[in-house]
Amino acid sequence: MHHKFVIFPFTAMVGQKILKKALLINAIDPSIGGVLIKGDKGTGKSTFVRSLSYLLPEIEIVEGCSFNCHPSDIKLMCHSCQEKYKNGGTLPKLSKRMEIVDMPISATEDMVIGTIDIKKVLKKELKL
Repeated sequence: MHHKFVIFPFTAMVGQKILKKALLINAIDPSIGGVLIKGDKGTGKSTFVRSLSYLLPEIEIVEGCSFNCHPSDIKLMCHSCQEKYKNGGTLPKLSKRMEIVDMPISATEDMVIGTIDIKKVLKKELKL
């Protein structure tokens, strides 16, 4: 695997005790929902995150799924994988290392996770 960044080991990172603890806690229990990291340029925010990714275990995903769905937990599957799972019972799987996604600084929450279709929601609400 070719990287455009040199990965500095997480254990070699000094300072930022609260950030380290928050990242480790989120790695242990992802249901927390993530960690918002804020700081001045050059404080190592991205380096911390990239270095942590190499401590994480590989994950099993459905082979060929662009959403990296879980191969056996239907709650963690996209609609397409759910349908295939219901029809066939098992899905082809593979293991892969966790990836870090670089996003532009200007990315907003709605650009990352999307928004609701207000017109559709209002139409459904009015029919009830």
